[in-house]
Amino acid sequence: MKKLLISALLIQSVFPASYLTSYADNLPDLGDSAQTVLSRQQEQALGDQIMSQIRMASDVIDDVEVRDYLNRLGNRLVAASHDPRQRFEFFVVDDPTLNAFAMPGGYIGVHTGLILTAQSESELAAVLSHEIAHVTQRHLSRSLEKNKSVMLAGLAVLAAGLLASRSSSGQATEAAIVGSQALVAQGQLNFTREHEYEADRIGIQTLAAAGFDPHAMTTFFGRMEKGSRLYNSNAPEYLRTHPLDSARIAESQNRTNNAPYKQVVDSAEYNIVREKLRAMDGSAAEKIRFFESAIREKRVNLEAASYYGLAFAYLRDNQFDKAHQAVDSARKTLKSPLLESLDAKILLAANKPAEAVKVYKAALAQTPNHYGLSYGYIQLLLAQHQTQDAIKQIQQQIKQREDNAAFYALLAEAYSQQGKTTEQQQAQAEFYYRQGQVEEAIVQLQMAVRNKQNDFYLQSTLEARLKSLQAERDLVDKKGNQ
Repeated sequence: MKKLLISALLIQSVFPASYLTSYADNLPDLGDSAQTVLSRQQEQALGDQIMSQIRMASDVIDDVEVRDYLNRLGNRLVAASHDPRQRFEFFVVDDPTLNAFAMPGGYIGVHTGLILTAQSESELAAVLSHEIAHVTQRHLSRSLEKNKSVMLAGLAVLAAGLLASRSSSGQATEAAIVGSQALVAQGQLNFTREHEYEADRIGIQTLAAAGFDPHAMTTFFGRMEKGSRLYNSNAPEYLRTHPLDSARIAESQNRTNNAPYKQVVDSAEYNIVREKLRAMDGSAAEKIRFFESAIREKRVNLEAASYYGLAFAYLRDNQFDKAHQAVDSARKTLKSPLLESLDAKILLAANKPAEAVKVYKAALAQTPNHYGLSYGYIQLLLAQHQTQDAIKQIQQQIKQREDNAAFYALLAEAYSQQGKTTEQQQAQAEFYYRQGQVEEAIVQLQMAVRNKQNDFYLQSTLEARLKSLQAERDLVDKKGNQ
């Protein structure tokens, strides 16, 4: 039975992210209470497998500044949660619908629609803290343990539907998915309500402990509940995967009644990231009109952030002078490394690399090791084939950051420019590993150790790392076959 579960779940990792995101809350988040089903290592491997496929989907926003902001916000909450040792990764899905979801291994996805719908940083943090609680409280694994037969039946049907997707029509696949999800949902409805209440309770505690307004969760969910009356059967995805009713909202209100009101000012970065996401969507001309109108009519949360959005839209439209002017307007009321990063990109797009270098260096002198600035500056160095300087910068970033997968990708590019194949493969392996693609990492290291030109130290390092990854993979496989 356990093998059926594992194979059914792993099959899901080949399915497009659009389906995974829609049904992610029914994937098991397996942990302590379900050790007889899957171990923590297998749960992590499962999440890694699914996430490695999601990363390749075009609807995942691969923007280092957006990703960095969301992960710093999320990890601030994790540090205040009941299980701060649990590893988490947060990512943004380019989807206007209002949704967020938790997956095995601590992966939490948030749709752009939800980020833009939240009316404060505390409200966005409230949704994240709720999803974090689903993971730390191991809700999906507890559901699986309580009703294994229903879950296994649903997953088996879903697996068949996913396999059919490779050779049959989309309608047949969709029918299989809908059928299996209905079966699973029916068997778990009561557990899901219980878990939602608990995620609210734990999430509110986390929210307050992290320094955000604990009332934000009730405010956000209350507004959603009122708005859902207009949707009828077409409620937002979040309301379908996170059942919401007046009793649940009333309970969350009771939990925060005694909490003092806390005025929490939204960070400038929160406002800028929201306007960046808004500026990315739709045509550049449409967004230029939107931001110009918003600034003119004073319909803004933070004027500098709106100027940032306008500058980004102008950049998309290749109006570089106007883009630079919009950044200058934002600078009048706000100092932010995100403004400097955007200005450097504008100068590069206008074919002014020397000026872009000056902006990067000046900004990094003020905010050393800023993710977006550092990443952009290294990209510029590589574009100018200043590989040795780039490698020095990359190695500094790797030493200082846990989330350094993107910098390993840059390191692989730098070594490729130098013609150092073994070092390129070594860096590529570390990138794959941090993306949850352990098998791909092993393949890269296997190729690297075959190079007869490796010196003793490099060869020893490669062989030790290869053995470590193979042992990690074999441990997961062994437990999966038990």
